[in-house]
Amino acid sequence: MKYVIIEDDQNTVKIIANIISENFSEISFKGNASSISNGIQLIKNTNPDVIFLDVNLDDGEGFEILKSFPSPNFKIIFITSYSKYAIEAFKFSALDFVLKPFTPTEIINAIRKVIKENSNTNYLEKISTLYHNHISNNKKIILSNSENIHVVTIDDIIYAESDNSYTTIFTKNGEKILVSKSLKSFEEKLTPYLFFRIHQKFLINLKCIKRYHKKNDEIILLNNITLAVSKGKKESLIHFLKSL
Repeated sequence: MKYVIIEDDQNTVKIIANIISENFSEISFKGNASSISNGIQLIKNTNPDVIFLDVNLDDGEGFEILKSFPSPNFKIIFITSYSKYAIEAFKFSALDFVLKPFTPTEIINAIRKVIKENSNTNYLEKISTLYHNHISNNKKIILSNSENIHVVTIDDIIYAESDNSYTTIFTKNGEKILVSKSLKSFEEKLTPYLFFRIHQKFLINLKCIKRYHKKNDEIILLNNITLAVSKGKKESLIHFLKSL
């Protein structure tokens, strides 16, 4: 395997190269670049299997490099300093990233993950979703299970239902997508996009509410879906709805 590093901090380049040389003798370093234009040329010249790509380069965003490779045959390990937006984008697309400052273990684990990512079709779906979320306000999320990788627009989700460590996502077009992730993990990702946990079992899209039945403590969503609101969430939900 061959790899390159596109990073404008030379100290970071040296650290990554040292970690890989000490732990992966089968992976060879083919060079580094510090700008978008040089990075594109480096990739074309070396045809690497893996790229370490800094999200924020001196002359722009590392995402710009992806425009020149719409169907990449390489894997990318993104490097970023703390950015709430960037972290959300990676989580929604189910792609891994390394957060600065990183440890050797994090670099080693990132390499191992891209080596295991043997389905190029799935990887292209993830890259496409990441780039879409970067340039669009209409965000998408990757939902993976044993059978498929689903790319779903967040606004198309009506609600999510918990079943222990599994969650079923219900969409406007009638799809039911079961994934092996907890409802809490979706709550953390989707709350900033007007999703609200009305019950231990239910996370709803507030944009999909048709009405709230106070007497029965029930919420009626699109497609006439009726869900129970727990007593502990009732007051917070009413307050939230009034603030919209």
